[in-house]
This record gives sequence, structure tokens and C-alpha cells, in this order.
Amino acid sequence: MKSLFTKRLLAALTLLVVSTAGIAFAQTADLVISEYVEGAGNNRAIEIFNGTEDSVGLGAYALLRYSNGSTVPYSIALPSINLAPGAAHVLVYSLADASLLAYADQTDANLNFNGNDALVLVFGGSTVVDSFGRVGEDPITAWTCTGGSTVNHTMRRLSSICTGDTDPTDAFNPCVGWVFFASDTFSGLGNHVTDCGTVADEGTSWSELKAIFR
Repeated sequence: MKSLFTKRLLAALTLLVVSTAGIAFAQTADLVISEYVEGAGNNRAIEIFNGTEDSVGLGAYALLRYSNGSTVPYSIALPSINLAPGAAHVLVYSLADASLLAYADQTDANLNFNGNDALVLVFGGSTVVDSFGRVGEDPITAWTCTGGSTVNHTMRRLSSICTGDTDPTDAFNPCVGWVFFASDTFSGLGNHVTDCGTVADEGTSWSELKAIFR
């Protein structure tokens, strides 16, 4: 015979299952470049966001910098750490101002990109996960659109972007998928939010709950 506590617990769990079965928050497909800082002087930074449901071994990834239309990159290694779900990793140019360095999880002397340099996030050395700019194209100073340009701006990925741009040679429009902020805006670094809708998830059945607490 079930105790009063067990009966109440089963009732509460039933309510939870009914209200949440079939719903789970969607995640990003993989890591994404979520923020880009091309500011005054040496102020340069890139934010990488883990919107997946799992911790990700960051050491398996690298950030490639393609300067001035080059097709030969410089590779920046990422640290061998586990990036938790919902966490962001901030790379900052080592010669940046102290106000920007304060946000750094990692500094690198080779993160000296400018507004006309493409950046590509890769997994396992060659699998493209996300990209910024267009590899092989030199826009002279910057890629531009009606909203702004990739020079002297902070750019933040829209919360609706759930999959990175895995074709680094396609045309790049900085107004698509990005929002512009004034030069040397750093306050958003280290935090990113996605709004990717919901996906179906198999809920626990009432019979399964009864079996657990029987």
C-alpha cells in the first residue's frame, strides 16, 4: 500500500510530465562565433559560444585568421578545457587595452585581425564550424552593409542564429545575422543568448513513473 507521501509525489510528477512532455529547448548545432570586436587601436576580440546541450572540448577546435584576402591561414589554438553548455570563451588580442583584456579567457598575440580579415572556426583542423567574412576576398578596408561595417564596430550574433556559416567562401553580408554596436563596446562579452525555438522530446509516460515509485 502506497504511503500518502508517495501518492503526493506521484501526483506532482504526473503534473510535471503533462506540462513538459514533448517540449525541450533547442540548441545550437555546434559552437558559433557569437561576438566580434574590431575597435580602436589594438582592441580585438572574438567570443565563441557553446549553445549545445553538452560540454565541448575546446582543444579540438581552432580559430583560423585569413589576412587581406589570403587563402593561407594562421591558426590560433584554443585551450584544452571543457566549455560548459551556455558558456562563452573570449579570445582577446594580447596588446589590447586593459579594459578589454579584463574580459579575456585567453589572450593571443596573433589575434591581430582587421576589418578586412576573414575568421574561420574549425574542428579537428579542417571541418568548418562557423566563419566570419569571406576567405579569398579582400574588401580593402572592411565588409560593409547599410547597418555598418566590420571595422571600428562591435558585432553580436543575433539570438536566432543556431547554426554557423560553414561555407567560408560564400558572399558575406555583415547585416545578415549580426547586430552592430559602437566601437569599443565590450559589455556583452562573456555572455550570449540564443532563441532557437523548441524541438520535440519524448516525455516519460505515466506507466514508467508508476514503475519507478511502485
